[in-house]
Parts: sequence; C-alpha cells; structure tokens
Amino acid sequence: MKKHLLRLTPSWIVPFPRLRYNKKMVLLKTVQARYTATFVGFMALVIVLTVYGIGQFVSPRLTANDENMLTAKAADISNEIKTELARVQAQARVITELVPQLSSDDIDRLLPFMVNQYGEAKVFGGGIWPLPNVRTPGRAKHSTFYHRDASGKLIVNTHWNSPESLNYFEQGWHKGGLSAPAGQCAWAPAYQDAASPEPRTNCAMAISKDGQPWGVSTIDVTLGFFNTLVEAKEREVNARIMIIEADGKILSNVPGSSDKIVLRNVSELAAQSPFINGIKSALASKGTGTSRLTYQNSDGEESTLFLMPVAGTPWLLAVAQNTALLKSQSETVLNTLAWLQI
Repeated sequence: MKKHLLRLTPSWIVPFPRLRYNKKMVLLKTVQARYTATFVGFMALVIVLTVYGIGQFVSPRLTANDENMLTAKAADISNEIKTELARVQAQARVITELVPQLSSDDIDRLLPFMVNQYGEAKVFGGGIWPLPNVRTPGRAKHSTFYHRDASGKLIVNTHWNSPESLNYFEQGWHKGGLSAPAGQCAWAPAYQDAASPEPRTNCAMAISKDGQPWGVSTIDVTLGFFNTLVEAKEREVNARIMIIEADGKILSNVPGSSDKIVLRNVSELAAQSPFINGIKSALASKGTGTSRLTYQNSDGEESTLFLMPVAGTPWLLAVAQNTALLKSQSETVLNTLAWLQI
C-alpha cells in the first residue's frame, strides 16, 4: 500500500496541466493586448482623420456660410437704398416725359408739384436744365430749380441763370445725365452746399424732344437717411457699417458719435480708427464684387471686413465684425460634431 501511494504521488503532483493553463492565459492576454492596441490605434487614427477632415473641408464651408449670412444681412441696407432711389427714378421719369409737352410758363408753374412728393423730406429739390437756346432762343441759361427752405417749403432758386454763375450745361452732373440711358438716373457724387444742412446727391436724367437732346432733369436727394439705416442694421448684426464712395468719401456717420465725418475721406481718418483704416486698405485693393480682409482692432482682437458695391449707384457698403464672433456659430457646430465623432 505504501509503495502504491508512492507510485501515485508523483503523477498527482506533476504540474503539466497548470503550465498549459498559464500558457493559454498568456496567449489570451497577448491577443487581447494586440486587439486593444489595434482598436486604440484605429480610433486614434479615426479621430485624427476626423479632426483633419473637419478642419480642411467642413470648417471653411461653415465659416463661408457665416460670412455669407453677415453680408446678406448687411446687403439689406443696399436693398433699402435701391428702393428709395427707385422711387426717385420713377419720379424723374414722369418729369422727363412731361416737360417736353409743356410750355415754358407751364414748366415754371407745375414743376414744384412734380418735385414736392407730398413734402417728402428726403427730396430736397429738383429742376430742369435745358441746353442753350432750346427753351428760349438766344438764351443760353434758362433753368428752373426749386429747393426746400428751412420750413420744408419749395422755393425757386435762380442762381444758375445769373451771369456770374457757372454754365450748368458744362457741369459733370449735366453731362452725366445727358449720356445716361433713357429713363435712367446718373447719380452724382455726394456734395453739400449752403442751401442744405445735409449732404445730398442728385438723379440727373436726360430729356429728349422730337428725338433730340433737350436737356436734363434733376431731383436732389438728401443722404441723412443713410445714418438711420446704418444705425438700425449695426444693432441687428452686431457689426460696424459705413457707406462710402469709391474715392473714399464717407457718406454715413458713426452711430452714437458726435463727430461729423460725412463727406470727409477715409484717408484723413485712417489713423484714428482701425475700422476706417481697414476700409482704406480694402479700397486700395478693391476689385469687382465683394472684397474681404482682416485687421487688428485697438484691443488686439481681429475683425473681418467686407466691402461690397451698392448696385446701380456710385456707393459702396463696408461691414466689419469681430472674427471670433463671426465664427462663433460654426465653432459651436464643429465642437459638437467633434464630440459626436469621439
């Protein structure tokens, strides 16, 4: 019995099964580690590719969309300006078609009623400016011009018919009106004189009689309403906005500022304002369509500026917004997308 036990003992205590079990565990752990490492590496690659793809393809499109939304909202000002000017153009068409049918005395009598527009304050005045000798033979200057006085009433102004005045038919606005397509306004650059406390422009439109050039009609429009449009739109889009001419002449004041900068040039004020300096730079590099550039504000933050034309006019619209604010919506979308991918 003792010998039998001695024979059995060695086979019972031989650790071969345990060794095989340990080898299997080591192999299993090695495979798991490989799978884990492969999975982690794959996920890291996916994350890197996702971030790269978002940065290269998605982010630029979202940013462009944000920029398009800003310029589209700012362009509402252009649309409102064009609406106002279209009304003036329609009024001028009536005058240019009616005047050739009237006698000289009837022109003097009826013109104030054609210009008045029920006392519309934006319409500062208007006139007809015949070529030499066509209204009255032997008389070179025979215009009829009315403008509003301080009370808003239309009064006659005969200055341009006086001997000491310049020949109105040699002025740029008169030549521009004569050469404009029939029924279309030639808009004069903004100006201001003693007759009006506000800057203004005018629509000059050709008058023809019996198929021949007869003269030009004008309707003077004050530009004070630009300030109202700019102030309202700045509040809406949280951006800086200014209306200017191609030569840099400023046509709208800075909302909330007491400084009178209308009719001054951006080159005069560029050193005082990063925004105006940005406009100056945009004008220097302006091509056709909308221009885009960035500039540093006085606080060191970046702003993005767009310069776009107001179609059918000699004017341009500048709009600038803090770049971080401009991109805030797209950044939120990108962050959400990145977290969903992770």
